[in-house]
Amino acid sequence: MWIALALLIVAISLGAAGQVCLKAGLTTLGVNPPVGVVLASIVKNGLVFGGFVCYGVSSLIYIVALSRLDLSYAYPMIALSYVMVVILAWWLLGETVPVGRIFGLAIICIGVLVIAASYTGNRPTPAGPDNSPGTQTVSDQG
Repeated sequence: MWIALALLIVAISLGAAGQVCLKAGLTTLGVNPPVGVVLASIVKNGLVFGGFVCYGVSSLIYIVALSRLDLSYAYPMIALSYVMVVILAWWLLGETVPVGRIFGLAIICIGVLVIAASYTGNRPTPAGPDNSPGTQTVSDQG
């Protein structure tokens, strides 16, 4: 259980790092760069390329975590990436974070805490002849 949760946090963190790398790399292109320049930056700009690598690795780790966690638990936890991205953008990129955005992030954090508290440790139920998808009810989960 703890390994799956750790993998989920790593995947979320890498996704947030990918966002920051993309933005940092794209800001070096100037204001309103042509679309072709933006697309070429994927292979010409180390930060943009690094952002894509972070996303790729994040996706691979998320797949492993998802194999061990319920989708209804794992996917909402990705909302933590919104919080991480704003914090990293403020800290590393010097972006301003207005009070309304902070309030919204606090609501996201509360929602994630509620979801985290709902964790029962059940593994996803495999589909098959004896257990077809959609037959498990909420009350079956404990």
